[in-house]
Amino acid sequence: MQMKISEIKINPGRRDTQQRNVEELARSIAAVGLMNPITVTQDNTLIAGLHRLEAVKLLGWTEIECTVSDADGLQAELAEIDENFVRAGLSHRELGDLLLRRKELYEAIHPETRQGQRNGQTAKNDKLTVLAAKPFSEDTADKLGISKRTVERLVQTAANLTPEAKKTIRDAGDKITKGDALKISRLPPDQQAEAAAVLTIAPPTPKRQRMADGEDALREFKLLCSRYVSDIKALHHRADVFARMSMSQFDELGNSAYSITEAIKELFEEVHEIRHEMEKEHEN
Repeated sequence: MQMKISEIKINPGRRDTQQRNVEELARSIAAVGLMNPITVTQDNTLIAGLHRLEAVKLLGWTEIECTVSDADGLQAELAEIDENFVRAGLSHRELGDLLLRRKELYEAIHPETRQGQRNGQTAKNDKLTVLAAKPFSEDTADKLGISKRTVERLVQTAANLTPEAKKTIRDAGDKITKGDALKISRLPPDQQAEAAAVLTIAPPTPKRQRMADGEDALREFKLLCSRYVSDIKALHHRADVFARMSMSQFDELGNSAYSITEAIKELFEEVHEIRHEMEKEHEN
């Protein structure tokens, strides 16, 4: 349906558009038209399509094609946050704040996913039994293509940082990394702003020091793997004992082995994400 642009409401807390993206989109719409309608709630509040809306305003349009969603309240805000995820240029601080709010909304909509409930199990509500939704971190990790560990760390950072520390981190740009922000968030609240301020003026780590740090980390990881392989091989002579375990014991054995592979997988996912961020910064 067509809707007057003047009647569309935009939540005040919504993230600002990027002017260059708006201008590029306006040129595309001028050439081929609006391919995808924007999405609004039944009370005309925008859910998805802020860049498209700003682009057609730039072209002088007074009306725009809209899809009216049944989503309302929490569902509408959740959809709006998910729309923000697809936009480029989110800093780790902005992403963390969005994820923190998404967690609050998601767990309000799916209370069975709060801590204490497990994915794939059923949640009992009086005489009804319903299939639980995915836990927040798993659902969000799947949507963003990142690890659950990264989601959890970003949420933890956003939840624990003081407003003063967040402002310093925001103003510092890329001087304060995602890892630095996590460390700051674990400090007592009255120490966070000062610690963030110190990092904004700290000189960059020399290349020689970075190489030395890398060698130390590699040596530590190789030693850990060597010990792990050696310890596992030492258990081979007890294979017959493992074979005679009860099903519950065998399940515990499998879960323990799985936890190790998951920890290694999450480590490498985080490493790849950081390398990807570094490559993007280098390109810019």
